[in-house]
Amino acid sequence: MYIVGTICAIGAGIFFGFIGPVTKVAYNLGVGLGLAIILRYIIASLLITPFIIVNKPSFSMYKKQIWLLLILTGGSILLTTGLLISVKYIDASLAILIFCTYPIIVLFTSMLIDKEKIDLKIKLVFALTFAGLFLVLGPSFESLNKIGVISAIIASIGASTIILTNQKLSNRNIDPIHINAFTNLFNSLFFITIISLFFEINININSDAWIMILISAFCYAIAFFLQLLAIPKIGQSKTALFLYAEPIVAVVASIFLLKEILNLYQSLGAIIVISSLIFATYQTNKN
Repeated sequence: MYIVGTICAIGAGIFFGFIGPVTKVAYNLGVGLGLAIILRYIIASLLITPFIIVNKPSFSMYKKQIWLLLILTGGSILLTTGLLISVKYIDASLAILIFCTYPIIVLFTSMLIDKEKIDLKIKLVFALTFAGLFLVLGPSFESLNKIGVISAIIASIGASTIILTNQKLSNRNIDPIHINAFTNLFNSLFFITIISLFFEINININSDAWIMILISAFCYAIAFFLQLLAIPKIGQSKTALFLYAEPIVAVVASIFLLKEILNLYQSLGAIIVISSLIFATYQTNKN
């Protein structure tokens, strides 16, 4: 069980890591935000359909857990809109580094809910993490697009909401497949309605653009499913730990796909942020 959960969590981190850079490439090729969002949920819904046919959920289960499912779905909406908007306005590598601070929210909220005392080491690590973020953002803060930065923070809040809520649902023995189906179907209908009413969807893009945005959508569908599978098997904190594959993959992918290069201060800050968060999660698990 633990090995399967670990593989799922690492796999989720890898696939999540590719989303930002690949989506940014798609934007550069002419793909619009509306198409990126809608494709993400339509493909995720289609991929989960065979599993739902085999393992049908009950209406009573959805009715009983409706509020938790809606909270998780709300987190998914924040994550999707926040992350896809952020990479449109700032470098994908920076957006992912800001976004990946969500384990701080997960750890801090878990400690408050479980009434755990926050260790001095953890407090210091949190301070170190924000110092690392200052190095990442500080040198170019004046030139950074504020919408991009705020959107990445919103995505981080959404990710932490998903992890915390999914843990509660898994504690109630709710199947990850059923959670996945509800979230993706709800979001498909929600975004199709909103985008159709207020925005235009441009599908007149070249084949390269279609390939990149479809890769991004498939990466999301696979990553989200793997994350939901991992949490019941190894818990929310350990899942957050293994998801640190995401910023590493994102930075490397940004270098190769987008030719983005972090300067010396930003590179040092990225190392501090990732190392601090890994240590904080590990320390929490150990305790």
